Amino acid sequence: MIRKIINPSSMPPEPIGSSLSEHSLPKGWKWIKLGEIIQEALPGFACGERDPKGVIQLRMNNVNTGGNLVWDEFIRVPAEENTIARFQLMNGDVVFNNTNSVELVGKSALFQEYTEPVVYSNHFTRLRVDKDRVEPGFLASWLVHQWKSRVFENLCNRWIGQSAVKNDKLFDLDFPFPPLREQVRIVAKLHDFLQNVALASHASEKQTEFINALPQVFLGKAFKGEL
Repeated sequence: MIRKIINPSSMPPEPIGSSLSEHSLPKGWKWIKLGEIIQEALPGFACGERDPKGVIQLRMNNVNTGGNLVWDEFIRVPAEENTIARFQLMNGDVVFNNTNSVELVGKSALFQEYTEPVVYSNHFTRLRVDKDRVEPGFLASWLVHQWKSRVFENLCNRWIGQSAVKNDKLFDLDFPFPPLREQVRIVAKLHDFLQNVALASHASEKQTEFINALPQVFLGKAFKGEL
């Protein structure tokens, strides 16, 4: 149950594209470059073929703007065992949508297992971290917050009908880095809060605009150490 509702209209807006490092952090936290915590960043593979008996390939429609994986529809592609071994998503992987429209580039989600192997297209980059230092869910939630703050929209390279976020720009972002135990605590609180928001959205259609604004407000407080 949500004990305290934060009114989004009472929160001062953050300048679009501003550096989060302008904000002070709680004791024990520090600012680092995102690239310092990334152990692996591997783009996926393109495949125009289909195979009803092939492997599931994650595509752009399988990640929504809330940072969730959507399995309502998916495609299967032919893939050799060595391709599956290289590109299979594992529990704790974070998928970053490196190529999309300007409005959608940078969508991200945490992968937490599936009933069968899943690989991913070249529109995504698989990010892996050292789990002894970083809670993957913390990174995934932070990336969602950056997308909602239009950070990727402002730093992407643009072409007609398409845009891309290159690794060098992604890894150069300032990342608020708390101790691992604090990361785990924040992820748990975010999970509980967002579940409550989802329930509230079904129960109160008249307050849709207010309810839809809550996740971004809460994410913003989370990555300033204000939970």
